[in-house]
Amino acid sequence: MSTQAQEHLGPYRVIRKIGEGGMGVAHLGLDGAGREVAIKVLHPHVAADLKARDRLFREVETMRRVRSRYVAEVIDAELVGGQPYVVTRFAPGRTLEDTVLTQGPLEAREIIRLAQGLCQALVDIHAAGVIHRDLKPSNVMLVDGEPLVIDFGIAHLVNASRLTQTGMFVGTPGYLAPEIIRDSQITQAADVHALASTVFFAATGLPPFGTGTFEAVCFNTMEGRVQIDKAPAWLRDWLSRALQVDPVARPHARELQRLAGELDPAERPAATKRLGERTLTMDIVADLLPPVDYAASHQHAADYADRIDYTDRHHASVDYADGRRQEQPPPYVPAPVPTLHTGRSAEPRRVPAPAEPFDLRRFLAGSGFVGVLMLVTLMALTVMMPVAMGLVAAAISLALRAVDYFYYAEDRPQWITAALVAVGHLVAALAFGVVAASLLHWSGWLNSGHAESLAAGAFTLGLFVLPGAGAVRRVVSDNLARLLPGRNATVVSVAVMGPVALTSVIVALLGM
Repeated sequence: MSTQAQEHLGPYRVIRKIGEGGMGVAHLGLDGAGREVAIKVLHPHVAADLKARDRLFREVETMRRVRSRYVAEVIDAELVGGQPYVVTRFAPGRTLEDTVLTQGPLEAREIIRLAQGLCQALVDIHAAGVIHRDLKPSNVMLVDGEPLVIDFGIAHLVNASRLTQTGMFVGTPGYLAPEIIRDSQITQAADVHALASTVFFAATGLPPFGTGTFEAVCFNTMEGRVQIDKAPAWLRDWLSRALQVDPVARPHARELQRLAGELDPAERPAATKRLGERTLTMDIVADLLPPVDYAASHQHAADYADRIDYTDRHHASVDYADGRRQEQPPPYVPAPVPTLHTGRSAEPRRVPAPAEPFDLRRFLAGSGFVGVLMLVTLMALTVMMPVAMGLVAAAISLALRAVDYFYYAEDRPQWITAALVAVGHLVAALAFGVVAASLLHWSGWLNSGHAESLAAGAFTLGLFVLPGAGAVRRVVSDNLARLLPGRNATVVSVAVMGPVALTSVIVALLGM
């Protein structure tokens, strides 16, 4: 037996090195009972950082609270000696990145299984009050088709500013949420964005925000320029929801898991017809960027060196059943195209999960609240100037429908059909206003003039909230989410639209 195999780290015997990155080295080891474990040893220059040691201690204590079949749990840690290390569950097999790069994109049922497993992993991680912050294909193992999140809590232990000064970047471009790149407040929504990016790669074999220079990929991420059209049609709406630029607009992990359980490759839900709802697709500018090989771009991204992989660079793997080492990866076989069917017998098992309750705080801090304040302002102006502003509101509604028809609809109906739907909705909004005016007048609360003014406001409200106004709201929500990401929405709500809406309502009431 070699000298290396005789080395020990505490009570663990080191067998061989299985990965190395900028933060440390990963070894395959055996515990006292002979069970395989993964031992991650920090590099000396990282271990010498007292701040890093302190954060590592706090992270490990938090990570120990995570109990999930989809997360490589922390078994042990030695944080005070001269050679700090963390011991986690060992997962034989290959990473999602290696699997896709060598065998091609996953099949439809495998994608759904992956998405559901990763969502459950995030649910369990977030329940422990932890944010992973570096979820990506190279940090996900596939064990018997089930995902296992690894390298948990290691990639972001050292102060980010110090890493930046040394030319390193915490995270892999293309899998970082926009708020991480902007150095904004990081919440659990960042993990949701990374999860969707990882699933996109599994389904397409491509990075979600294109290839090119480091700066170009980061720019595409911050602008929401995801290549959504390259994903399977049945998966696009699910991806779009989780890849919102505005973190407040993304669903929680449990809600995303519920939506993953409803995915069906045999169907083409109406929602998937909206290409990249609330996201942008790669445009001609991005296509002109210098092409860079996907694997090479990872090599040049500094955090690719951070990767503490459980597989070696030759893609050697361990057979899960009997432990035999296979030195060569299986031959490349393109993933078959999902076969459409009408039955439900082959549908993957859906994981039941309760719907997320409405989060008032997230709504008030997001761009959606800005849209509500804009609608209130428009209604107040219509009450003050019923005819003029009523026509303006109708024109805005029609213009937004036109934008939705020409820029969002992938399978457009006949233009005459779209026109009839728009006219029908205008009539429905008008009827809504007339009914409101009649009820107010008959109640005796208001005279006919005031009732008619409020009816005009009800007409404007109906243009945006009545059934059939989804296309109008979609365009408004999409553009507001892009224009007001993160904290910008809160600033606009408090400093601009809030005072404007309040003033408009007061003036409208005084004018009556």
